[in-house]
Amino acid sequence: DLPVILHHRKSQVQLLAELKRQRFTAGGILHAFSGSYAQGMAFIEQGFKLGIGGTITYERAEKTRKAVSKLPLTALVLETDAPAMPLSGFQGQINTPAQLLRVFAALCSLRSEPAAVIATQLWQNSLAALKLQRCGRLA
Repeated sequence: DLPVILHHRKSQVQLLAELKRQRFTAGGILHAFSGSYAQGMAFIEQGFKLGIGGTITYERAEKTRKAVSKLPLTALVLETDAPAMPLSGFQGQINTPAQLLRVFAALCSLRSEPAAVIATQLWQNSLAALKLQRCGRLA
């Protein structure tokens, strides 16, 4: 029962329907979440964490930014989608994993929890999503 990372493009409704039809229960991560609160909760209820990336750095991504501000912190993981999906202000440039700190800063600006709480929870979420034992610790 290994987790999966679901890579989709504008197909959240169809993907969710198929997961339910297949009765998939191993969970995993929904890569590049860009949906509404209701869509996010539907995947969370199926046992998935939501991959939060550069989309939230764009002011125009109102639906996703609003959703991410309200979705349970326990259901979020960070990602950059490097080298694709550049962050706001970096269009036309190759994205790199180093941009994860900017995604984290954007997430912190949308949430009410302190940054240290968010960082610790994201680390725990990542381990849980990939079904890993605690490995290392946050510095």
